[in-house]
Amino acid sequence: MPIKEIQKYAQLRAQGDSTLEERMEMLIQHRAVLKDEIAAMQENLTNLDDKISYYKTEIKKKHQYAG
Repeated sequence: MPIKEIQKYAQLRAQGDSTLEERMEMLIQHRAVLKDEIAAMQENLTNLDDKISYYKTEIKKKHQYAG
């Protein structure tokens, strides 16, 4: 959560229970952003794992033909 959002959340919290719904909405929005970021990172990780697997296979082939 960006600093400005954290500050806004803190201000709302200081105002008490009258801001419960607004704070919950902020947390729900932040959760959605995090889920999107995690999904993107998972896709990047999968792509990286595929690339590493490719290199392992190519290196193994190279050693088999060299020996």
